[in-house]
Amino acid sequence: MIDTQTEQPLLTVVHVISGLGQGGAETVLYRLVTAPQTQTRHIVVSLGDMDVFGPRLQQAGIEVHALGMKGLRFLSGLYALRRLLKRIRPDVVQTWMYHADLLGGVVARSVGLRTVVWGIRNSGEKLHQGSLKAQVVAWFCIRLSKYVPARIVACAENAARRHKQWGYAADKMTVIPNGYDLSAWQPDLAQALAVRKALGVDEETALLLSVARWNPLKDHPNLLAALARLKRQPQPWVAVLVGEGMTTDNAELMQLIRHFELEEQVRLIGRREDIPAWMAAADIHILSSKAEGFPNVVCEAMVAQALCVVTDVGDAAKIVGDEGIVVPPRNAEALATGIEKALQQWRDPNLTQQLQAGSARIAAHYSLEKMVQTYQSLWRSLSSEAESVQAPTVSTTTGPILLYVVNNPAFFLSHRLPLAQAAQSAGFQVHVATMNGPAVARIKAQGFTHHVLPLSRSGKNPLKELHSLWALYRLFKRVRPQVVHAVTIKPVLYGGIAARLARVPGFLAAVSGLGYLFTDERDSAVKRIALFMYKLALGHPHSRVVFQNTSDRDVLLQAGVVRSEQAVMIRGSGVDLDQFSYQPEPDAPIIALMVARLLADKGVNEFIEAAKISQQQGESVIWQIAGSPDPGNPASLTREQMTDWHQAGVVQWLGEQTDIAGLYQRAHIAVLPSYREGLPKSLIEAAACGRAVVTTDVPGCRDAIEANVTGLLVPPKNAQAVADAVLELAHDTAKRQDFGRAGRDLAERAFDINYVIDSHLRLYGYLAKSRMHKRP
Repeated sequence: MIDTQTEQPLLTVVHVISGLGQGGAETVLYRLVTAPQTQTRHIVVSLGDMDVFGPRLQQAGIEVHALGMKGLRFLSGLYALRRLLKRIRPDVVQTWMYHADLLGGVVARSVGLRTVVWGIRNSGEKLHQGSLKAQVVAWFCIRLSKYVPARIVACAENAARRHKQWGYAADKMTVIPNGYDLSAWQPDLAQALAVRKALGVDEETALLLSVARWNPLKDHPNLLAALARLKRQPQPWVAVLVGEGMTTDNAELMQLIRHFELEEQVRLIGRREDIPAWMAAADIHILSSKAEGFPNVVCEAMVAQALCVVTDVGDAAKIVGDEGIVVPPRNAEALATGIEKALQQWRDPNLTQQLQAGSARIAAHYSLEKMVQTYQSLWRSLSSEAESVQAPTVSTTTGPILLYVVNNPAFFLSHRLPLAQAAQSAGFQVHVATMNGPAVARIKAQGFTHHVLPLSRSGKNPLKELHSLWALYRLFKRVRPQVVHAVTIKPVLYGGIAARLARVPGFLAAVSGLGYLFTDERDSAVKRIALFMYKLALGHPHSRVVFQNTSDRDVLLQAGVVRSEQAVMIRGSGVDLDQFSYQPEPDAPIIALMVARLLADKGVNEFIEAAKISQQQGESVIWQIAGSPDPGNPASLTREQMTDWHQAGVVQWLGEQTDIAGLYQRAHIAVLPSYREGLPKSLIEAAACGRAVVTTDVPGCRDAIEANVTGLLVPPKNAQAVADAVLELAHDTAKRQDFGRAGRDLAERAFDINYVIDSHLRLYGYLAKSRMHKRP
């Protein structure tokens, strides 16, 4: 079947969910499958009954099957699910929540369906306190996550991080936040007035709202204890509790209300279907939970322009950003203080602008349209991959095949895309092999052929590592490239060995940094093993090895790993001098900017400590850091750590950014206290923008600057030295600006992207001429 609007095959997606009662996962599923779109045929299978959402889905035209898998019907339900999937043969099976992940995933794989996507819908923080059954299901999910699903979708960054820590397959994990039909939650003055009138709440009384079912994780005792402390405050208020169990029939809840003497201030409404009206009426919405994944209700409240007070659980702090109030969980005093702060802001004339900004934030990041598009992109990508695995590669042009092997698809786009585009223009058929991820769609959009590789980040499981090597060998035998260009450590090591076994004619290895292991001068068994692996990988008879700095080159030359004729020096990935153009410095205050993944060995901790030293000395320098955590890397800092430092005012954490040139042009000093690099792209981009640099005197970093000409070198792991160097440049405008102009000159002489492209094209052409064996 073809979608006539997009001329793409219509996807069939079967959703398997534990049940269709009133809950967050069920609500998101309903939004997703009933959203206006024509690209996907949705079928919903409930392992339980039709319940609340079954009839609604049917009314919306969605095919629904309820298997009623309880008690004696469990086995017959499994058989019915297997028979249903075997008959439909969907393009993708999307499962929702642990039980459905386990049962739906295993049954789907049993009938030969490989495109299974698991759905994680909660943070998992308190799962160990759940039922024995839930713990057993989670135990199986952890161990089967490496084999059953092709992808795992978490609804929140916090949930993804925690499940990776449990042992879920990190390389399969992606985050798709919940999306909302924003039109349903826009503030409605008429509805708000009607609700307040029904409650008997006048305009001078603040209406506090909490929408949450009665559940230990929602921590209503914490909420009521905080409300009890609010009685000391002169501002009149009324708190309305909405949700399943929020009624006078709930004996435990009523006992708490009487204990805190809140009978006059708290109203219990129970479960409601008209939540948007209550949100519109609320002045302040409170999330008191002690555990969440992605709290939908916070997004809904922000769109309705209620001021949000949230506990720092799940992705709540990320959702509200600077437009809400975040307090620690399980701390009634802190929650009360947060609500008091909200009550003080309630009468602030500038509050409307803040609430509108919050609503716009939700529209930008969490719209229903964005969620639908992201899911459909994931499903279509998986479907295409499944087809490509089954179908042989057929060349449509006669040019030589150039295959890039890179761990991370986002890294390929940021560091190798201009090379691949130039190679394609020069007549090469460009193929790219990476792990999967959101960036794969952008790679395919360039017209490149993409192949998904089962590469892991940690490398701790020998069987998985052998599987990665075997997958590369099979890929090379199937695609039959003339040249393989391997980038980063694992692709170089495994790709080099596989290229020799598969008799690939030409192999190009990019050694973009040997890593911190080689900064230690002492011999070690691990270093000897690493050198042995490099010797195996780089022993290809017709190969070249690109180094970004002389230190890495000399280490491998002296160890006899590479031959002198193999070694090629190309300083970094290059910089587009037009995009990263020189701009005069902005006015004060001075901004010290670090652009990097948030890894300990990038020197993030030293940067943070240097910022603290600067503040303690009363300096006005602003310390900014742009980048995101890398949960698959054990050296990664956490989002919670960065949020704490940001909220404490130590640094301004900007998160992941795309306009790096603009960041440097608005800053004054570029900082990178890394422990070792190949040749850091961030520093050559800073030089191109004419910014002075402070970096460490280690391989790679010192190769990116001219010491005391374009920047200052400091010892590694020395926060005091970083602070001193930054403050020296902050106080000496003439030196800082001289360094910046010299940096631009260095970028023009040594880092021009056109030179890097020309050098690589010559290498591709040379390697493509070789034949290790005749092609049939």
